[in-house]
Amino acid sequence: MGIFRIAILLTALLAGAPIQAKETDLNAEARQITADLLRQAPFRGKKIAVGDFTDSEGRATALSALLSENMELALVGQARAGDFKMIDRRNFQELVKEWELSVNGSVDDESLTRAGRLLGADALCVGRYTRIGKKIVLRTTLVGAEKGEILAASSTEIKLGGDLLELSERVRPAAGIRASAAVDAAAPAASTQALTVELWADKTRYAIGDKMTIGVRVNQDCYLTVIHVGVNNKATVIFPNIYAQNNAVKAGAAFSIPDPAAGFEFEVSAPAGLELIRAIASKVPSVDLDDVMSKPSAESPFGDVTADLSVLTRDIRVKAKKAKPGEWSESVLKLSIR
Repeated sequence: MGIFRIAILLTALLAGAPIQAKETDLNAEARQITADLLRQAPFRGKKIAVGDFTDSEGRATALSALLSENMELALVGQARAGDFKMIDRRNFQELVKEWELSVNGSVDDESLTRAGRLLGADALCVGRYTRIGKKIVLRTTLVGAEKGEILAASSTEIKLGGDLLELSERVRPAAGIRASAAVDAAAPAASTQALTVELWADKTRYAIGDKMTIGVRVNQDCYLTVIHVGVNNKATVIFPNIYAQNNAVKAGAAFSIPDPAAGFEFEVSAPAGLELIRAIASKVPSVDLDDVMSKPSAESPFGDVTADLSVLTRDIRVKAKKAKPGEWSESVLKLSIR
C-alpha cells in the first residue's frame, strides 16, 4: 500500500512539473517556406536577393534579422537544384545604406524594388511578421525587382520560445537609415567644421515632361561629383560634364545643375518611378570614375556609368574610406516621377 501511494504521488508531481518547451527550429521553418515559394514560380537562371524582414509595424528587430538570415541560407541551399543565383545579403544591406533607401519590408515599398534593380536582382525575398501572444504569423514574399509584382507568397505560423520572444522585442536601427553627412563626419584636426554637402531639387514630385533643376551647396571649397540614377537603372554623371568640366566648387555658394547659362535643360522622361541623385564632395579630387564611365563629348555631354551599379557603389565606398576624417561628404536625393 505504501509503495502504491508513493507511485501515485510521484505521478502527480511529474504531471504538474513544467516541461521545457523545445525551441522552434527556424532553419527548418525557412527550408519549408523556401520549398513553398519555389513551387509557385520558376526562377531558373534568375538572381535572387534577400531583403529586410520586419515586424507588423515595419520595424527591424533582432528576430526579423534572424529570419532573413535563415531565409538566405535556405535559398542558397536550393540554388543549385533550382538553377538560380543568390546575391549576398551583405551587398543588399550595404547598397541600401549607401543610397539611403529606407526599406520597410513591405511589398509595395518602392525603395525595395529600387534596391533590387540597383543590385541587378530579378527578385527580392522579403517578409513581415505579426506577433500574436507566443507565436508569429510570418508572410514571406518573392517580389519582382522590375515591376514590383508578387511572384510567390507563403504564410506560416511559428511558435516562439523564451529566447525568440525576447528577440522579437529587440528593435534594431533600420538598414537604410544613416546619420546625415553633417553628423557622421568627424571634424578634421585642422578645422572646427567637417565638410558637408546639401542637395535639393526644385520639386519633390515630377510629371513626365517636366523640367528638372538640381541645387547644390557645400560649406568648404572642395571637388564635387553628382550622379543621377534613372528609373531604368541607368547611371549618369551629370556634374562635371562637357559644359562644366571643372568640378572644383566654392564654399557657401548655391549653384544649379544645369546652370541657367549652360544652354540646356533636364527634361523628365518615362518610365515613372523613383529616381536617385547622389552628390559626393571631397577635399581632394579623388572621385575618379574614368574606369567605370564613358567620356563626355559634344554628342553625349554627360558620362554614362558603364559598370554595374553595385561596382560603382563599392568603388565610391572604397574611396570614402581612404579620405581623411571630415574631408568627405555625401548626400542622396530621392525624386518621385509620376
